Amino acid sequence: MYCNLQNFGEEIRSIRTNLGFTKKYVCEISGIHEDTLRNIENGRAIPMQKTLDLLSPILKKDLNKLLLDYRLNNYSALEKIKNTLESKIDRNEFETLSEELNNLKALSKIESNSYFVDLIEQYILLIESIILNKKYNKINESLDKLVEAIKITTDNFSIDNYNNFVYSSIEIRILMNIALLISKFESTEKSLEIMNFCMKSVKPNEELYPKICYYLSYTYHNLNIHKNALKYSDLGIKYCMQYRNYNGLNLLYFRKAIAEYLLGYKSYIAPLKKCIYFCEVLEQYELRDLLMSNCKKLYNIDI
Repeated sequence: MYCNLQNFGEEIRSIRTNLGFTKKYVCEISGIHEDTLRNIENGRAIPMQKTLDLLSPILKKDLNKLLLDYRLNNYSALEKIKNTLESKIDRNEFETLSEELNNLKALSKIESNSYFVDLIEQYILLIESIILNKKYNKINESLDKLVEAIKITTDNFSIDNYNNFVYSSIEIRILMNIALLISKFESTEKSLEIMNFCMKSVKPNEELYPKICYYLSYTYHNLNIHKNALKYSDLGIKYCMQYRNYNGLNLLYFRKAIAEYLLGYKSYIAPLKKCIYFCEVLEQYELRDLLMSNCKKLYNIDI
C-alpha cells in the first residue's frame, strides 16, 4: 500500500510531543524498538499493524485508522506499472519502456495527492534515464535525469554529497542507477562506494535488497574481486528463495556461476543450469539465449 509516510510520520511525532512523551518513554511502554519508532516518524517505513496496535493506546489514537487517511489514490495502478517496469529491466527489454512511460504520465494527470505526484514523476524520470542510456547511449543526459529525480524530494542532493541524506526506496533505486552510470565515465571504485551505501540503507527483508545484491555482485565482478561477487549473489539468492520472489533470480544465479567459474570452483555448472531453468520458468527466452551466448563468447562455457 502506498501512503504518504512522511506526513503520517510527522503526525505521529506531533501526537507524541503534544502528549509530552519522549521516544524512549513510548518505546519502553509499548515494547517496540526505538529505531522502529524513529523510522516511522521519519517516514522511512510502513509500520506493521501489530506495531500500530501497540502504539495506539499509548498515543491515545487509532493509528491503523489514521494510516488509512494517508493512503494514496491509484497506488495499485502504480504498483502494476512498477512491476512491469522491473520485469522488463530484468529481461533487458528496454525498447518498449515507452509504454510504462506513457502510462505513468497518464496516471500523473489524474492524481491529486502531491506526494504521489512526486513519486510518479520520479519513476517517469527513472524510465527516461534508462531509455537515454540503453537506447541512445546518452550517459550524461541519463545521469542528469536521475539527479533531477532525487532532487524532487531531496532538494540539496548532489553526487558529491549523496551520503549526507536518508533516502526513500525509490530514491535508493535511483541512486543505484547513478552508481551504474558512474562506473562508465568516472570509476568502478566510486560506483562501488555508492552501491555499498545503498546496501547499508536497506534491510535484508526489503524488496529492493536482491537487486542491490545483484548490482554489487556485478560491480565486484568488474573489479575482479570474485569472492565478493559470489558473496552478494548468494545473499540475493537467499532472499529470493526465502520470500519466493523469483524475479531476477536467474541473473543472480548467473552472477554466482561466473564468480565460481572465475574462482576455479567446479560447482559453477549447477548455478548456470538453475539460471537457465529460471529464465524458462519466467519465459525470458531472449535473456536465456543472451546469457548462453555470453557464456560461450566470454568464457568458452557450453551449457
